[in-house]
Amino acid sequence: MTIAPTASKAAMVDKDYHWIDAKVTPPPRGPKMLLIDRRLGVAVLGAWRDSDCWTHWCPLPTFEKENENITRT
Repeated sequence: MTIAPTASKAAMVDKDYHWIDAKVTPPPRGPKMLLIDRRLGVAVLGAWRDSDCWTHWCPLPTFEKENENITRT
């Protein structure tokens, strides 16, 4: 994992983790995921619909097993 800010310092990114091209690997319909239109460059949290303009998708992160038993207050 290589985490660093973008050149504009507007976001933190993992340079080893990439968007999935929806034409190469179609996303599942229904569950939440990160979606982006590569040309516009703005990511959103949502569900894939074929009628939308998204070009790429990415699954959401998970917690490591050792951190799953955190007590919520």
